[in-house]
Amino acid sequence: MNKYLQRLSVLLVAFGLLIGSATAQGTLRNEVIKPLAAAQEAIKNNQNDQALGLLRDALAVPQLTANEKNMISRTQAVAALRAQKWAIAIEALESLVTSADVPQADKRPLLESLINASLQTKDDARVVKWARQYVQDGGANPAVHLAMVQSLAASGQHAEVVSVMLAKIRLDASTAKITPEPELRTLAVSYRQLKDDAGYMSTLKQLLSNYPSKAYWAEVIGRMSQQVGLNSRLELDLYRLLEQTDNMEDAAEYMEMASLALKAGLPSESVRVITKGFAAGVLGKGAEAAAHAKLRTDAQKKVQEDDALFAQLEKSAKDGASWAAAGDVHFSRQNWSAAISAYAKAMELGGLRREYEVRLHAAISLVQAEQKGAARQQLALVSGDATAVELAALWAILAR
Repeated sequence: MNKYLQRLSVLLVAFGLLIGSATAQGTLRNEVIKPLAAAQEAIKNNQNDQALGLLRDALAVPQLTANEKNMISRTQAVAALRAQKWAIAIEALESLVTSADVPQADKRPLLESLINASLQTKDDARVVKWARQYVQDGGANPAVHLAMVQSLAASGQHAEVVSVMLAKIRLDASTAKITPEPELRTLAVSYRQLKDDAGYMSTLKQLLSNYPSKAYWAEVIGRMSQQVGLNSRLELDLYRLLEQTDNMEDAAEYMEMASLALKAGLPSESVRVITKGFAAGVLGKGAEAAAHAKLRTDAQKKVQEDDALFAQLEKSAKDGASWAAAGDVHFSRQNWSAAISAYAKAMELGGLRREYEVRLHAAISLVQAEQKGAARQQLALVSGDATAVELAALWAILAR
């Protein structure tokens, strides 16, 4: 049973007690009490259509008082909701929530049931109207706020969704609450409908931060790769993040990452990625199979050529740039401890042309080495390049 119906079922017991009290006080007339009591008995026996018929008789009594009308409407709402007669339920509930004789404390659960019935009829305008009233009256059921923003979106009021949700996000932040995922998803949809790419990306990152998933990672990384002003030097790092989040899926991605690694002078990483692609059954197939095999051969040959050179490079490293280069080679070979040590020496010696890149790679090495606290400290120091800063923020999510 719907949770709103359960709440009204509980209230029904209270209504029965109220009838007894009202009878004792003489506030309900016998001609109203008789069909009303019979209707409540029918509801208890799950005879809801019969109850609605009895309540029509009660409503036909001349000159109903406000108290009589409200008692009938309460019972009518319960029967109609149980019978899924939404139009009747809505009429009865609207009568109650607009009545000055219904205590304010009773109106919140009645509003919840009214909103629920309006959702069943897909009446977005009515949902929004009564959800606003519920929130204004201090109602705190998160399902109501979600129903409101989703109904606003469904009716095309996307600018209003943004306005309402930004206020909600600020409120949540002020009370150290995490905004629910469905609300953030609705906000993202509205930003997309408004063609607000910055707002959409910002919301995606909030979703990723609070509710990380493979799909959110793929969407954020994909959109980031298309941003104007992307630092092409860090394109390989985007693929590293794609791989880290288990989003490397097609041959083009494996080939592009391997090619970028080879171009950057990191053939060991290129070989590793190609080997992984072949093992996954993604490479070595179709019309491009020969190209896949050629890239693997080229990368393997380059590894053999670079091995002797690298040993000499590390032995003669004396300045920040040469230690940073040594760190990159260790990074490409996934020798994380050695990479961390080399990057630390590079930053200690200084004189780096692209310190942001060294710090980013040092932080990634720390994440991979499960030194997440140190990684977060290093990521916080990445600055001087917009792409590097964005990548650092994304790796910080993985470093939590």
